[in-house]
Amino acid sequence: MKAKIFGICLISVLGYGIQEASLEAINVNATQYRLDELNRNMYFIDSEMIKDKGYSSVEQVFSYLPFVSFSNIGLGANIDLRGQGASANVNTQILLNGIGLNMLDSSHGVAPLNSIGVDDVESIEILPGGGAVMYGNGTRGGVVNIITKKRYESLSASAGVGYGYSNGSGAKLNAKIGSKIGEGVYWSINGGYLFKEGYRKLDKEHLINVGGSLTWDINQSHSIGVDIGYFRGIDQTTPLLRFGTISNPSKADREKSGNGLIKSVQDRIHTSLNYDYKIDEANKLSLKLFYHYFKPLYTQNLQILDYTYTFGKFKFFLPDTQILQDGSYFLDQKVGAQARYDYSHQNGLLIVGVDSIYAMGERKLDFDIYWSGQSMGVTSYKHLMNTLVDVNKWSNSIYAIEKYDFTSLFSLTAGARYELATYGGYREFYNDMQIGFTGGGGIKPPPYKLHKNISDIQHNFALELIPKFSFALGDAYAKYERGFRSPNPDNLTSRDGIGSKNNYENTNVKSETYDTFELGTKLFAGDHAMFMLTGFYTLTHNEIYTLGSAHSGNGFKVGNYRQTQRAGIELASEQNFFDEILGLSESFSYVDARILKSGVQGIKNHSLIPYVTNYKATLGMNYRFYKGWNLWINSSFVGTQKDTANHTIPAYNLTDIGIDFSYRHFSLSFGVRNVGDSFYYSYYNKDKSDEITGYAFLIGEGRSYFLEGRYKF
Repeated sequence: MKAKIFGICLISVLGYGIQEASLEAINVNATQYRLDELNRNMYFIDSEMIKDKGYSSVEQVFSYLPFVSFSNIGLGANIDLRGQGASANVNTQILLNGIGLNMLDSSHGVAPLNSIGVDDVESIEILPGGGAVMYGNGTRGGVVNIITKKRYESLSASAGVGYGYSNGSGAKLNAKIGSKIGEGVYWSINGGYLFKEGYRKLDKEHLINVGGSLTWDINQSHSIGVDIGYFRGIDQTTPLLRFGTISNPSKADREKSGNGLIKSVQDRIHTSLNYDYKIDEANKLSLKLFYHYFKPLYTQNLQILDYTYTFGKFKFFLPDTQILQDGSYFLDQKVGAQARYDYSHQNGLLIVGVDSIYAMGERKLDFDIYWSGQSMGVTSYKHLMNTLVDVNKWSNSIYAIEKYDFTSLFSLTAGARYELATYGGYREFYNDMQIGFTGGGGIKPPPYKLHKNISDIQHNFALELIPKFSFALGDAYAKYERGFRSPNPDNLTSRDGIGSKNNYENTNVKSETYDTFELGTKLFAGDHAMFMLTGFYTLTHNEIYTLGSAHSGNGFKVGNYRQTQRAGIELASEQNFFDEILGLSESFSYVDARILKSGVQGIKNHSLIPYVTNYKATLGMNYRFYKGWNLWINSSFVGTQKDTANHTIPAYNLTDIGIDFSYRHFSLSFGVRNVGDSFYYSYYNKDKSDEITGYAFLIGEGRSYFLEGRYKF
């Protein structure tokens, strides 16, 4: 009945708007599908799509974007393009103004998306499937570049305030100001604060962003700019919910807190110095120096769970075991220099570039496991496991790309890259365990400490070839790309944790290499409709895997699968009607990701790759039903995934609806997220082999509401 009433009201609003709405042109769909300057298929989202939607995080923005999914292996959500699954954090490259956010630690790395203020985002560029020649290592899934605005031709200032409710309340404040001083000097300052009580009990977070930029166009040939930003996040939450406690989760469990308490602090600093030299109309040189720092620290981390300890042939079940990780942290730093030369000649474009990036990573994990009681003759269990990883990777690359226009209807892009990566550092593991038995006896093996130096050199290269054909209704292209992913430093060692072999060993892991074949086309029906279709197939050799857990006494194994594949399609369409008063958008993507040839005992050939969403569909509508008033609806349909134990993670739908209003310098937006209160999982893993993060789940946020106002001075 409610659905019928809503439908009648919506039809009435549409009918009124068609008769009465102003015929002024509006930007109804801010997503733009296009080929970039090098014939590569990409899509572009500007700030018009982001603003007035009440988004509280960048992660929310990506939830409704075409072709983008998320992969979560227990530490946070990673953006996934084209089915990378558990390796999305190292095979989908995330950039902020061209600076990489992916962490060096492949086992625990989650790109800090939510450290970027939503209101600071000017645009997002997404290049699905590759870009290895231009962007280098780890681009099999694609590249995402988040861009903030730096130049304001006149004084521009705005301030906004927002409120949201989903079991707990939330509020945000943000402001930015920018201007031009005299001839050629541009400056901007921005800041934001978000407080949010999570929908789970005890969840709270405080997020603070500040940043600024200064750009000096010295003359028509020379320009120099500085960009700096700082983020601090203070977060309180509780551990994952356990399948052992809740065997059949439902909506009634959505707001439940886990058993324990986790408090963390995150700090991120980024700064860059850019220099552009326009030699003449055809020649341009760009130089960039940058530094990036990110450190999440657990000030308190207590989990209480049922723990099973295996000792030889015996297994001890220890209910309500306490696991402390206070003081554990991850530290990620990057220092880099990049140079690029562009030559625009009569028949196209030549790009030559050099990249040098020195990345440093630290992982300090302290697991203090404690239990006392009576279970199977055991009265106490104490186990201390400390892991320290201090590593570095220095990557040096050179690349060249030529786009040559043979005619106005045909062009060919070809390019190559060479990368040399050197590795250094070490990893350590300390183990001290004691078991007490009824009657006063016990087991106290001698504590031991493992140490392993890390050193390696990897050589890799990438190639691409892209012919493009243009015709009256649009264009079509074909692409071949040979790309690579060189190992992360933590991939170079393993530990089996069994008897006398309990030591770190070299994995001798190889670099991943892949071949991508792609066909795509875009067709236009005047200015009113667009249709895009892309088909792709990626065959990967030596894809790197990790089995087991680094924070387990049983050790872990790193190696290479022989062959994996990802095959799929991407479709998108947009239409606008009534002089762009009504805009519609649709997209659908499907990917089949599987291990063709395993070469690993226990992993079957042709098995699906975990944490890959098999399909995603989006529907969007923007409708200006009266001057200054806009109704919008966004829907995202997300397909199933498999976890590491081959259990199915169910599909789900999210639909948001809202209205935004603008009058002169003031704008207001309000709406509802997850209108249908869909039940879905933001994390799901029924694998019992990992006692810490396995056999656990988190239910996604239910229906919520937002209200946001902004004033532009």
